[in-house]
Amino acid sequence: MKIALTGLPKSGKTTVFNALTGLDIATDKYSPPADEANMGIVTVKDERITRLSEMYKPKKTIYPTIEFHDFPGMFAKSGENPENSMYAELKTCDAFAIVMRAFIDNELDELYGAPDVLRQLAHINDEMILADLIVAEKRLEKIELGYKRGVKTPAIQIEEKALRSIVEALQNNTSIRQMEISKDEEKAIKGFQFFSAKPLLVLLNTTETDYLHQQEVLSSIRQEGFMTEVIAGKFEQELSTLSEEEAAMFMDDAGIGESIRDRLTRLCYELLGYISFFTVGEDEVRAWTIEKGTNAVNAAGKIHSDLARGFIRAECFSYADLMAQGNEKHLREKGLFRLEGKEYPVKDGDILNIRFNV
Repeated sequence: MKIALTGLPKSGKTTVFNALTGLDIATDKYSPPADEANMGIVTVKDERITRLSEMYKPKKTIYPTIEFHDFPGMFAKSGENPENSMYAELKTCDAFAIVMRAFIDNELDELYGAPDVLRQLAHINDEMILADLIVAEKRLEKIELGYKRGVKTPAIQIEEKALRSIVEALQNNTSIRQMEISKDEEKAIKGFQFFSAKPLLVLLNTTETDYLHQQEVLSSIRQEGFMTEVIAGKFEQELSTLSEEEAAMFMDDAGIGESIRDRLTRLCYELLGYISFFTVGEDEVRAWTIEKGTNAVNAAGKIHSDLARGFIRAECFSYADLMAQGNEKHLREKGLFRLEGKEYPVKDGDILNIRFNV
């Protein structure tokens, strides 16, 4: 999973990045924008993996991870080239976490205006739509030129149809993520990695004193159809340098229920519709991340392509049942150990062992 932290300049993206990753990238508000993204890997804290590891005592325990990429101020200038190298890298991310400045800073207010979150969000959304529109229209021009030269395949026609629908929606200020697109059309445009098609999480970056006073803004953003969360970036960066006990004490005083790392990793899974299944044994206990609704054969392919190619059955039981019964033997005795076929939709917390033959 690859998440882009982005937004307007000086909104606190790198501060949030440091709080998440435990890194110490400079956050001086007077420093010029970076010319490349920072990257950090965050281990997803999943108590289920810890308990499975205690039970099976494997040689290796592997937790899932999320890559966070901290991009310098993006979508700040109208008409910026949507095909430059930084934008191209941004497009490779699975989703965007847009950091919005919701704190007052007199110097930043003079440079960028008051911290009006809804205005910031509208600007970023408009810039994403404009960038996508430029790319879609350029591609349609090339398709039309190809038609004149006799290049008109069924695949290109599907692509053209999808792009014309997209252009119409974008011209009406509708994001691609709001559109209904057929599977064939979705496949035809997948390579474009349009900005306004990406899942989007809005992060209100404020101070610890204002952390509990953002409900009105949060409600307005949710009414626009966006998932959102309030964070106290600078405060939470400082918390990330403390012990768990010390951090918990300060978080309790500020009314923050869980760490920024735990909150954002959970929200990223929810945003992308991801779940975890597990494999267990003496050699390894491991979590695997898949999209909700993934069937057993495709989940097997996540582990190794040979398991999907030679798939026979999935031996399956749930983490919750295992914890309730205490061991696999009791699961079998209670009829809670199952054999599932290729089309079985894997559920969050399933433990799988794949039978295969190649």
